[in-house]
Amino acid sequence: MSGLDFLYLKQEDVIKAGVLDMKQTIEDVERVFRLYVNGEVIMPPKNLIDFYKDNEYMGHIVSMPCYIKDEVNVVGIKWAAGFPRNPARYGLPLGIDVIILSDPESGRPLAIMDGTIITAMRTSAVTGLAIKYLANPASRSVGVVGAGVIGRTTLMALPYCMSKLEEVKIFDIKSEKAKELVMEFKSTLPIEAVGSLEEAMRGRDVVITATTSSTKFIKPEWVEDGYLCIQVGTNEFDDQVVLKADKIVVDNWVQIKRYGRSMLSQLYLEGRISEDEILELPLIVAGKQKGRESPREIIFFDSFGMACEDVIVAYRIYRQALDQGLGMRIPLWERPLWK
Repeated sequence: MSGLDFLYLKQEDVIKAGVLDMKQTIEDVERVFRLYVNGEVIMPPKNLIDFYKDNEYMGHIVSMPCYIKDEVNVVGIKWAAGFPRNPARYGLPLGIDVIILSDPESGRPLAIMDGTIITAMRTSAVTGLAIKYLANPASRSVGVVGAGVIGRTTLMALPYCMSKLEEVKIFDIKSEKAKELVMEFKSTLPIEAVGSLEEAMRGRDVVITATTSSTKFIKPEWVEDGYLCIQVGTNEFDDQVVLKADKIVVDNWVQIKRYGRSMLSQLYLEGRISEDEILELPLIVAGKQKGRESPREIIFFDSFGMACEDVIVAYRIYRQALDQGLGMRIPLWERPLWK
């Protein structure tokens, strides 16, 4: 073989290939969690660069490599940029992600694709699995804070993880965004926009925060026995919520404890929580650790994101794109200069 090319998938191709199928995304992530626990995933910690200007946080770029063995047998990496000021300043999404898939037998590139929607979908698939394994089975009400991209995909996940859902309250400091999501989902969810954080949080079975806030705004007095608290951002719940929780669950502790901007990392470094207290959702999914054991337990779940989630979803999109004839073949070279 002399020439070498790869499949390029723009975002529109990724959508046509089925990235918006939340049910399938949840199944993908649940599967890769089990593979991870069974030693079928090689996943080095994320490498992250934070960007500051005049001591103010501007954004970050992360490299996230992963090799999924087993019958999947693909290696990939996500190059993920997150810049909170993008929407207002540049008219760009907060997150701009690219995923590369390669063949682990030869190292040749298989595909380069937009990963922005994959990130949003797999993030909320993890939220769905947290609800499935950590919430009270009788849970009926959800409070969501944040009506951005992840707020939208969170709402997409709820029907697949809560069979008794009766009430969804959503709040955003930009009230028009919450109202827009209500209009978008009112035919499929019992959803209502509310005017305050407290109204969104009080009296719920599950509370989910999906914001870019650097200020801890969820007060401990709003959190009652039996609550499942899901933090998708990094610093949204007051420290006392974590400290009074009966269980602290994360997706991947090795990565979280290394990330200095994370509240859990800060609590760990301050000696206020210990590693012995930390449970991991993949281990709970695989039956290696216990999730909820009592209806009165308060459980706090922190979602940081794992490369294996992105890669397994991206590999499904790649295979479906091949089947549908989507994307563009781009040559890497016509003939290698040296070999």
